[in-house]
Amino acid sequence: MNNYTIIKIVFRGKSIKLTSYFIISVLVLDKLKEYVKDNKDDIVSDLRSLIKHPSVSAQGIGIDECAGVLNSIMRDAGLESRIIRIENGNPIVYGEVKGKKGSKTILFYGHYDVQPAEPLDAWRYNPFSGIVTDDKIYGRGSADSKGNVIAIVKAIKAILELYDELPVNVKVLIEGEEEISSVNLPVFVEKNKDMLNADACVCFDGSLNPSGSPNIFAGLKGLLYVELRCKTAMVDMHSSLAPLVHNAAWILVKALNSIKKDGKIAIPNWYDGVKVPSKKDLELLENLDYDLESIKSSYGVKEFIGDVKGKAALKRLLFEPTCNIAGIYAGYVASGSKTVLPSEAYAKIDFRLVYDQNPDMLLNKLKKYLKDEGYDNIDVIKLGSLEPSKTDPSENIVKCTQDAARKVYGKEPSLFPNSWASGPDYVFTKILKIPSVWTGCSPANANIHAPNEFTSISNVLDGICYISSIMQEFSTYK
Repeated sequence: MNNYTIIKIVFRGKSIKLTSYFIISVLVLDKLKEYVKDNKDDIVSDLRSLIKHPSVSAQGIGIDECAGVLNSIMRDAGLESRIIRIENGNPIVYGEVKGKKGSKTILFYGHYDVQPAEPLDAWRYNPFSGIVTDDKIYGRGSADSKGNVIAIVKAIKAILELYDELPVNVKVLIEGEEEISSVNLPVFVEKNKDMLNADACVCFDGSLNPSGSPNIFAGLKGLLYVELRCKTAMVDMHSSLAPLVHNAAWILVKALNSIKKDGKIAIPNWYDGVKVPSKKDLELLENLDYDLESIKSSYGVKEFIGDVKGKAALKRLLFEPTCNIAGIYAGYVASGSKTVLPSEAYAKIDFRLVYDQNPDMLLNKLKKYLKDEGYDNIDVIKLGSLEPSKTDPSENIVKCTQDAARKVYGKEPSLFPNSWASGPDYVFTKILKIPSVWTGCSPANANIHAPNEFTSISNVLDGICYISSIMQEFSTYK
């Protein structure tokens, strides 16, 4: 519970009880808001600098340069920061700041890598310009997740400059492979448990809901990302040979169609590891008021599958495993016509997993299924995986994050028992064995992973106050 002193004041003839902690936290927040306003130009400049340095992990573009820029920004903020090289992987930028003597420790997680910017012709501005217009900052990674990273770093800088020390010990881990399933992070965390040891973790890689208050997730879906490759001949052929020669595209399409039937994944025993939703999960779900309808207007969607609505739609989103075709390629796909019989076909598939499905076990089930169905000429290549993760919503770090969100945004945050998205949260809950919460300050529907991604200056400034308040709140809980 909180450690505070009760103070009684008289206001307009009425006796009001306030805690000393409440008064201090309000004063701290007011001072922080004034600080970020006064330092807005510096904050925006550093965020634009990060955006201008491409860091596309899927394509290996600009990683080292961006890590170097981030390391300099973290050092300028007062962190003891360094770049940690990963064998056959992208570097991690890691920093620490000691707080008050005897204080607890928070591990903050984020990532500096971004998704590819393609299709480039769909962007209104250069995707790596960081251009500012009407309070918005455009560019790949602005919302996912360089704006969130800047909020973490600048919050630390703000408190150090205002109060000389942090209310908690802070460790900051910013990786460069989140967008390719954090392939090296589990091994890194396993090897560095002592260095990363903390009382709790805050993964600041999320966004606000459409009402403008933060989403807070006490769990994340896992991920299995694979590529299916079908090859039937050495080269493409004239399409007149179709009566005699197998078409790789048709074989792949049939295989894909067999994986899902009636909206469910048809691979035998695929759902064996599913343990959600629990009773607690359903209780949280009932208390949620989240506007999924905004997805339709934001993306031009007329209706959801099966015309599902309300709590039923949210339950499906949070707790159902998925199988999504992320891309297909075969034969001739340029403009005009070319009568060709494809000798090769490729498909990328992402499976979202719920607690406690195991991606490696599911990979084996997928391979066995395709073989049993007679698709011997389809190879399955694993491109990445993440385990699902859960934290008890009653943990202090969850409560502190809720309290901080209420103070900064003046609204009730949305506390979810699970996220429909995926991330490496399990390395903290399952390897470090500490509670973890996933949140962030990016705008809702910010074109993440799509052209014209953006954040806003006000979102980043509020995010700095949000992170600062989480530290302040956590320092008072016992």
